[in-house]
Amino acid sequence: MSNSIVFYKMPAMAAYQLALKQGDTALEKMAARKDVKAEVDYFRDKIQGVKSVEDLFKDRRLTKFVLDAVDLGKETDKMGLIRKALTQKAEDSDALMNRLPDKRYKVAASLLQFGEKGLGQIQRESTKDDLAELYVKSRYNDGLATQNSAVPLALYLKDNAAGVKNAYDILGDQRLRHVVTTALGLPLEIANQSVEAQAAAIEKRLKISDLSDPKFVDKMAKRFLMLSDDTSVSAGPEQWKLNLFA
Repeated sequence: MSNSIVFYKMPAMAAYQLALKQGDTALEKMAARKDVKAEVDYFRDKIQGVKSVEDLFKDRRLTKFVLDAVDLGKETDKMGLIRKALTQKAEDSDALMNRLPDKRYKVAASLLQFGEKGLGQIQRESTKDDLAELYVKSRYNDGLATQNSAVPLALYLKDNAAGVKNAYDILGDQRLRHVVTTALGLPLEIANQSVEAQAAAIEKRLKISDLSDPKFVDKMAKRFLMLSDDTSVSAGPEQWKLNLFA
C-alpha cells in the first residue's frame, strides 16, 4: 500500500464520497507521511523534557503541534487569548474558556488541563497518543479542505451530530452551526438575532432527535454539500467562520 496521499480540487459531493470510501486508510497514509511523522516524533521526543507550560509555549514547533492537534492551529494570531484560555482552571466560571462563544477553547483546555495539572496531563502516554491522533486528523482535514472546504465540515457533522442534545449545542459549536443553518436554509443574518430566537428557528425546522439517526445526518451532510457548491460556501477553508453567532 502506498504511503502517499494527494488531494486534488473536486466538487464537494465527489470529495465527500471519496473521503467516506477511504476512511481510516487515508488517516493511516497521512500518519505515515514523512512530514507528518516528523512532527509527531518531535512532539513525543521533546514534550517529556519540558519543565513548565511557559517553556512549552517558548518552543514554537511544540506549540504549533499542540495547537494543530486541539484545532486551534489557525488561531496563532491570538496567542495571548490562547495562552490565557488554556492555562486557567475550567472550574472557574469566570475563566476565559467559559466565557468565549467558541467552545474549541474549552474543549482544548479540558484535554490539556494546564491550569489544573501544569504539564502532568500532556506528559501522560495516553494524552500524547490522543494528541498524535488528533494532529494526524487535523492535517488530513486540512488536506480535505484544499480539495473542497465543505467536506471536513460535513464529516464533522457526521462525527458529532449524535452528541447534540438541543439547539444550543448546535449554536455553541461554530462548525455545527454553520453546517446545520446552511442545510436548513437559514440566512447568515440570523446571527443578528438573539440566541433564543436562533434556537427557535433551528427547532422549527429540525427535530433534534433526528440527529441520532446516521441516515438522516448523511442526508443533511449531503444537502449542506450541495448548497455549499451552489452558493460558493466552499470558496475558502475558513469560510465557515463568517457564520458565527453573536
